[in-house]
Amino acid sequence: MTKRRYLVVLLMFLSVFVNYMDRVNFSVSVPSIRHEFGFSLQQIGAIVFAWGIAYAVFNFPGGWLIDRIGLRWSLPLTLGWWSIFTMATPLASTLSGWYVVRALMGAGEAPVWPLNAKLANTWAAPSERSTLYTWAGSGQYVGPAVGTILAGSILVKFGWQWTFIAFGIAGLLILPFWIAVVRERPALDPRVNAQEAEWIGNRAAANQKADWQGIKNVVFSRTGLAMLLIYLTFGYILFTFLYWMPSYMYYTFHMSVLSGAGWSSLSALLGFFGFILSGPFNDRLVARFDRLTARRIGAAVPMFCAMLCVGFSLLTAIAGLGGVTAVMLGLAQLLMNMTVGAWAVGVIDISPNQASTGLVYGIYNGALNVMGAFNALILTWLAAHYGFPAAFGSATLFMLIFLLSILFVADRRSYTTLVARAERSRSAA
Repeated sequence: MTKRRYLVVLLMFLSVFVNYMDRVNFSVSVPSIRHEFGFSLQQIGAIVFAWGIAYAVFNFPGGWLIDRIGLRWSLPLTLGWWSIFTMATPLASTLSGWYVVRALMGAGEAPVWPLNAKLANTWAAPSERSTLYTWAGSGQYVGPAVGTILAGSILVKFGWQWTFIAFGIAGLLILPFWIAVVRERPALDPRVNAQEAEWIGNRAAANQKADWQGIKNVVFSRTGLAMLLIYLTFGYILFTFLYWMPSYMYYTFHMSVLSGAGWSSLSALLGFFGFILSGPFNDRLVARFDRLTARRIGAAVPMFCAMLCVGFSLLTAIAGLGGVTAVMLGLAQLLMNMTVGAWAVGVIDISPNQASTGLVYGIYNGALNVMGAFNALILTWLAAHYGFPAAFGSATLFMLIFLLSILFVADRRSYTTLVARAERSRSAA
């Protein structure tokens, strides 16, 4: 069997990796940007909100765009867009200018997760869907782990502006490799042999169109409601840990930029291991239990343990133990990321057909990022009034709602019906 799908997944990983490097450079540069422009912490939160709301809103047309123009050309279009506006960030000279340039960057980044979902649906066999999806998506944490250290080093040596210029160039370097390697589906790639094509089992018709009635059935089902609540709550949790760790270390424990970046990178690295473990962990659960039971175990058990880690981090922060706090929050990221192979891939499971995957995922991922955008406003307000430990502690409320949603809102009847319909559609010639 050829292994072409792994090369495609590697390129998706590199794209996500650069995508998240292009986000974390702002977090690392916050003290320098505030010093140069005189922005308050809440104005910084508003800039992040402008990026976040544009990112959230453009998930919907972004998912539709991917379904329309396909894998091969949609990523170069969007990656090129966000890389250019990453490089243009230092040109912002006013608060309104920061709003505009960061919003335009966010709009370009929006389709990256719908694209990863469509890639997993097209290039992965059902038995390894969680694994390949999370392996590609693990760039979400490798990017911050590498990016915080790299951005901190560039900032100290050359100034904060060069963190944006250098990271934007890195994105543009991926484009020719993606275009040369990636095809819409395995059947169009002559380097995929019959054994690999049979293993993937992708037999969908080339002219398949979006199933609008099927999308409606997904969104308005009880399982669809559960997925909406899961994506909303995870959006708040994710953005709390992903974008505010450097500021937490700097303002709570008075660490230097490089020291705070180092602890934040360690925390992100632990989150990366959670992503890597999530795929095989959840694929094994699916092999052992019925799919809904597997998804519930894979989501609920790690998230409950993550809640305990966040609670313990509040005690270590009160004691002034910055390094221990960073480790505890890193363990929380590891555990919460182990849930991704359950709930995120669950949306791919119930997507009515392959021509609808990008749009369906875009709907839910858009909701996730709407909450992520409001996280910037909520968290900076909490941090300004009560400190970063309390702001991070607010994530436990959303973790609790996440648990209630996967355990009690998602129901077996609608879930089983949606999965059965999706599988029939994918196997149709």
